[in-house]
Amino acid sequence: MAGRTTPGNYLEEADLSSDQESGYDLSDDDDDEDDETAPSVRSPTHLTYSLDKLSDESRQVVRDVFSEPPRIALQRCRRINNTYAFQMTELVTRSVRIRPRGGSSPGLSCTCGEDQNPCRHLVWLLDHVAKQTLYDHKGNEPLTMTNDGYAEEMGDPFQAIADCHLDVLADALHCKVVDPDMDDDVDTHRVLESRELLSSLHGAEPEDFRPDIFNYPRPGRKVLKRHDLDCTIFRMLLDNHHFFQYFLSQSRSTDPINDPFRKVSQRVVRVLRDFDEFSAARPTLSPEESPADVTWAARHLVGGVKRINSAIYTRDRPLEPHEALSAARTLVQILEAVVARNHDAPHGSESTRGSRNLYLCLVGDRDRGFVVDELDLLPEAASQFLHRLDALHDQIGVYGAPASYVEKLRALLSRLRTSTAGTGLKRQTQGSQDAPRGPKRMK
Repeated sequence: MAGRTTPGNYLEEADLSSDQESGYDLSDDDDDEDDETAPSVRSPTHLTYSLDKLSDESRQVVRDVFSEPPRIALQRCRRINNTYAFQMTELVTRSVRIRPRGGSSPGLSCTCGEDQNPCRHLVWLLDHVAKQTLYDHKGNEPLTMTNDGYAEEMGDPFQAIADCHLDVLADALHCKVVDPDMDDDVDTHRVLESRELLSSLHGAEPEDFRPDIFNYPRPGRKVLKRHDLDCTIFRMLLDNHHFFQYFLSQSRSTDPINDPFRKVSQRVVRVLRDFDEFSAARPTLSPEESPADVTWAARHLVGGVKRINSAIYTRDRPLEPHEALSAARTLVQILEAVVARNHDAPHGSESTRGSRNLYLCLVGDRDRGFVVDELDLLPEAASQFLHRLDALHDQIGVYGAPASYVEKLRALLSRLRTSTAGTGLKRQTQGSQDAPRGPKRMK
């Protein structure tokens, strides 16, 4: 890999920078990538793929893509009838199309015109889709690469995106969703990430940084804002995908935009917003799109908790205090959001209340240790949210939950009180990022 970052190999360089700062030794991986006989290969997103099922030609294609990743920036994505379309730029713009299986058109296609199948653009994109949709995958276990250029464990790529939802995936890919029925408004997630990038340069908290720019963002007719460099850079980040990815590649692993727990929190906010909107209005969806119902929301919330658990365990060093605090904050946010939604969604399945009520699905029906097990791994950080957890304990006591779950939560609170005794713990001011609460009591 080149020693100097150039606009284009942004995502791969960002991962490399993150590994170098965390003390990760890349030398062994470089040797493996150069070994043409190795049975597996590691991608720029740090997923490992077994190549046992591939032909010699397909193996070489995959090795070439991952050893010298294409310089790609995703521009935008959208749904066109029963097709998910991703537009990306390399030296020229490419368009990748992902369709459901069994149709008259190929399921996966790219406009690059390359003879090799799959092309490097498909392999690159589907690697990033796998990274964002495989909640149950353990990072140290190799995935099986198929001849079509994606992980066998992901299943049908179209269905994986449909189950995740394009807007949720697009946020993680730093990519705007195009809606032809709406005006070309400001990409709110790009605004959020631009604020994270710029605030890190000033050593400020993103939420407090330049409210005059970010609270009511206006791109402006011109990119340059005289006498205001921060605003100019912000407009450039909105305007140019390559500049955004290049800027992102230079960020540190400790910056807010690279905080994995913060990213889980942002996904939770997106998922709950879609869930609440669906529950209130039930918009019309195509047959392939998973409804944003209790089952869908629960899958994402459980997946987010799994990612936090994985980030705690699959690392070479203990969490730094600020990392543990971020993890605990996100876990408390998730539990608060679930407890706040102890009411039946009007459009849920009629089979069980658990399929209509998010609280019953994740907490009330059975003890799965939801959130509490992970908080128990972070006692010092969790103690910073003792007052919020106390309030949750009281609410859960009213709503009802399995006795074993309530006992776990009570034991956690007792442990936190002991650890904070005499420290003068102050009531936390961090508010939940979820919608205002108005839960109903269970009868």
